[in-house]
Amino acid sequence: MFKKRNPQIGAPPGTLVFRSQAVPARVQIVRYSSQHLDMIPQATLDDIFAPENANELLWIDVAGIDDPEVLRAGGKRFGLSDLMMENIVNVPQRPKADIVDDKLLFIAHVLKLAPDGSLDIDQLSLVLGKNYVITVHSQPSDFLDPIRQRLQAPTSRMRTRGPDYLAYSVIDSIVDGYYPVLESLGERLERLEDEALENPQAQVLKSIHRLRSQLIQVRRSSWPMREALDVMLRSDMPGIHEDTKTFLRDAHSHCAQTVDVVEMYRESAGALVSTYMSSVAHGSNEIMKVLTMVSSIFVPMTFIAGIYGMNFENMPELSHPWSYPVALSAMAICAAAMLLYFLRRGWFGPISLSAGSTEEYLEMRTERASTHTRTLEKLPKSDREAGVVPSVLSMHRDSTQDSETVPTRPRRSKAA
Repeated sequence: MFKKRNPQIGAPPGTLVFRSQAVPARVQIVRYSSQHLDMIPQATLDDIFAPENANELLWIDVAGIDDPEVLRAGGKRFGLSDLMMENIVNVPQRPKADIVDDKLLFIAHVLKLAPDGSLDIDQLSLVLGKNYVITVHSQPSDFLDPIRQRLQAPTSRMRTRGPDYLAYSVIDSIVDGYYPVLESLGERLERLEDEALENPQAQVLKSIHRLRSQLIQVRRSSWPMREALDVMLRSDMPGIHEDTKTFLRDAHSHCAQTVDVVEMYRESAGALVSTYMSSVAHGSNEIMKVLTMVSSIFVPMTFIAGIYGMNFENMPELSHPWSYPVALSAMAICAAAMLLYFLRRGWFGPISLSAGSTEEYLEMRTERASTHTRTLEKLPKSDREAGVVPSVLSMHRDSTQDSETVPTRPRRSKAA
C-alpha cells in the first residue's frame, strides 16, 4: 500500500514531517582531490561544511531521515530550498530530476530483495552542487561501499573528474542493483510457470499475485527513473559536463533495458494466471473424463442386469442352466470391448502440460541461443564492437519461437 509522510492539510510548502522520536543519522564524509583523500566514517555537525579549496570535492552521505538537527543544518549550510528538503524528507517521492538554480536534485529508488523474497525499496535523494554531492537515504546500506573503495584508489577516474561523475557513479550503482532483482524475479517466474503446469495448487496462485505486485513496484521505480535521466541528459546545467553525459547515456540505456524486462515479465505474469486457471480446468476435465468412462463401462452391464432382473414369468433364459454364466460373460465382454475402444482412441492417461523431456528442453534452449546470435548479427559492426546488446523486448519481437528472455547486463569495461 502507498504510504507517504504527508504534512497536515493546509500546511505551507516545504513543511518537513519527522517521526515523533528522532533517530540519529549516520553521516559519512569524503573530501578528495587528485592528490589527497580524507574519509570520516562517523561525522558530526562540525564536519559538515563546504569545501574551502577550489580543487577539493566533497561527498556527504546521510543514512537516516529522522534526525531534524542534522538535516536542517545541512540544508541550511548548502542553501537547499524548502521544496528540495521536503522531497528529501517526506518519502516516498516519485523518481525525478529537478534543477533549481545551480543545484540538481535527483530522486531514485534503491531496490533489494530480502531473504524471505520480499522487495525492499529505499529512496535515495542526490543533490549535485558546484563542488559537492549529497546523498540521503532512510536506511543504512552497503550499495555505496564500492564507490568509496574506488575513491581510495589514486588512479581512480573519480579522483580526477568533477562531482557530476561521482553523481553518475551513484546513479549507475542504483541501476546496477536492478539487475539482480530482475534476475531473481525471472527465475521465480520460471518456477511458477512449471508449478502452474505440473502442480496447480492454491499456493501457486498466491505466489503469482505476489510476483505481479513486486513487478508493479519495480515498474514504478524504473519507469520514472528513465525519465529523470532524460532530464539530466537534456539539461544545460553547467555542473554536468558533456563527457559525463556520455556515461549518463550508458546508464539511461541500462535503465531502459530494465523497463523492457519489467514490461515483459508483467505480461508473462498476467498470462501465467490464465495458465494456472487452464491447468486447474484441465485437471477437472481429467477427473470428469475418468468418471465418464467408468460410467460408460457400467452402462451395458447395467442394461443386461436390468433386463434379466425383471420379474416376468415367461422369460425362457431364466430357466436355462447356463443363463447366469452367459449373462456374466456378456457383461465382461462388453466391459472389455469398451476398455479396448478407449485405449485405441487414446483416452486413458492424463495429458501432460509440461515443457517435455530434458532433450526437448535443451533443444529449446539451443534454439533460443541461436535466435539471440542472429539478432546480434543484425546490429551494425560499430555497435557489436562497442558491446551494445539490443533490448530484451526487441529480441523478443524478432524471434517467432522465443517466449521468454533472461535479462542480461550489457558487457562493458568499467574503469575505476
